[in-house]
Amino acid sequence: MRRHIALKENPISEPHAKTNHMPGRAVLPGRWRVLLLTGVLLWCLPLGAGNDYILLLFNVMALNAMVVLGLNLLIGSTGQVSLGHAAFYGMGAYLSAIASTTWHWPLPLALLFALAAVGVTGFLLALPTLRLEGNYLVMATLGFNIIVTIVFTQMEGLTGGPSGLAGIPRISLGPLSLNSDLKFYFFIWTVFLVMLALTLNLTDSRIGRALKAVHQKELTARVLGIPSYRYKVTTFVLSTLYAAFAGFCYAHYVTFISPKTFDIFYSLQVVTMVVAGGMGSLWGGLVGTVLLTVLPEVLHRFEDLHVLLYGLILMGMLVFAPQGLVPAIGSLVSSRRSRRKNDGQLSAKPYPLSPLNLKSGFGPVNAVCASAEGSPSGKSAEVDPVLLSIQDISLGFGGLQALREIGFDLARGRIVSIIGPNGAGKTTLLNVISGLLRPDTGRILLRGQNVVGRSPCTLAARGIGRTFQTVQTFQDFSVVENVLLGYHLQGKSGFPAGYLHTPAERFEENRLRGRAMELLEDFRLADKAEVFAQRLSLLEQKLLELARALALSPSILLLDEPAGGLNPRESEMLVDTVSLLRQRGMGILLVEHDMNVVMSLSDRVEVLQHGHRIAAGTPREIQSNPQVIAAYLGSKKK
Repeated sequence: MRRHIALKENPISEPHAKTNHMPGRAVLPGRWRVLLLTGVLLWCLPLGAGNDYILLLFNVMALNAMVVLGLNLLIGSTGQVSLGHAAFYGMGAYLSAIASTTWHWPLPLALLFALAAVGVTGFLLALPTLRLEGNYLVMATLGFNIIVTIVFTQMEGLTGGPSGLAGIPRISLGPLSLNSDLKFYFFIWTVFLVMLALTLNLTDSRIGRALKAVHQKELTARVLGIPSYRYKVTTFVLSTLYAAFAGFCYAHYVTFISPKTFDIFYSLQVVTMVVAGGMGSLWGGLVGTVLLTVLPEVLHRFEDLHVLLYGLILMGMLVFAPQGLVPAIGSLVSSRRSRRKNDGQLSAKPYPLSPLNLKSGFGPVNAVCASAEGSPSGKSAEVDPVLLSIQDISLGFGGLQALREIGFDLARGRIVSIIGPNGAGKTTLLNVISGLLRPDTGRILLRGQNVVGRSPCTLAARGIGRTFQTVQTFQDFSVVENVLLGYHLQGKSGFPAGYLHTPAERFEENRLRGRAMELLEDFRLADKAEVFAQRLSLLEQKLLELARALALSPSILLLDEPAGGLNPRESEMLVDTVSLLRQRGMGILLVEHDMNVVMSLSDRVEVLQHGHRIAAGTPREIQSNPQVIAAYLGSKKK
């Protein structure tokens, strides 16, 4: 039976999941119990409401919560904050109001028109800004919000200008018109709970896992085949649709709208709700919305002091719970319990240092891998097919020439090592090959096709996996979730399936989880599948990163100092693992400072200095090369 560690070009057969080790789905039953309890409390609340003002306050709270929900989804996936969601909120309100009042369209058509217009606008705004790093999205959405507010004010013929737009029809559900605060209360909170449930589904899916990875380590996520830019644009558009739908509900509930409601101060208010509850936390957004919608009403009793008290409370939350209220409370409740559980798991079974048994994960030994004298890999003189050809690669950063006309070939079942002093350009070359950097000149031929300029996710899909010089595991992901990120490309379910948790999506998730558990068993990490990656030792994290790269089923593996920080026994086990991968036909490009590892593994060694190749040859030739000895081997630097 062939499995996921086999070569990329070979088909992957369906593994038989080992159900005695396979963890359950990441869905937490408690989450849905909390959602059900929240629904029951909200539906019972009108029974204790003393007057219609309380219902009005809670209706406004639900509308705010919808906008916050979309903004939290955006922050959780991109890590960037939008200061323009008030504009999308206003566009949803004004476009549906104009369509239903001025153009006399039916409400469903007005809603679709508003959502479509907002979605297209959000897409056009996201395309340029989400390609950039830093706070460009903040600045772009801030300027967009100001422009939209000016348009609402100046286009008096359509919007009513500063005086606002009145006579907006109420929402009707068949014969039932939502013409009272109580009726609208049940409608808006039911819709919000459905939206919250669907969003929780999304964050718990393959897509949600990828979005969280993009937020934490975008470059690593891209190397794992996750199309971060496309996902960020899609999530931004979705977040604008949340705001637009809330705007539609607001306009047809209040029946009057004016530009002042949708200015930049409302955007700041929404962002404050997100920060107070917990940025990226869906439940935290709801808590922050409730708190900051009710708090001003309570503090108004203190007359002139209410603004001061409001500011002091927000400042206190930021000082004592900077991650937000819900994450802070959750950390206090679960930290001791999870620490005892993880410590017990880790101490009970320390990682064994004997050679890994990976035989179950490979097909028959390749014929070209028969042993022969004089090669570290035990290879014959027969020439293997070239998988990767580096041809005259040059790259400069301003006045610094990081790489200059570097070229060599990597064949199937061979290991080429790149050595050199710090700053020689070794990791830069790996970044160029994996698509993270684009060279100034030269070609990279992957099975004969030039892939210069291709995205990292495209190269991952075509069979290039890699590890990093500094271990890039996702620390607050479990071990099995880290490996599942490597299987992202093998999943097909998208945003709609993630929202709905369709049977096909659940089957796919269980199938990939089974494969991930089998891979973890090969690396003796299955018993720690539910442990957070940050709780693993350095060796275990390096092996987890290697297992995650192998989940891509690569034919080419880029290893950046895999033995760094390991003791001799751990390095020896890693050498055995890499040797087994090479014996099964994988082409490996190794960057390493440990010369014992380099000399024991390499078929060929490329030596770089200041971006130049100063020597190339077999390990024995490199060891005796005077220029290499003077530049690297003879120095004290490793």
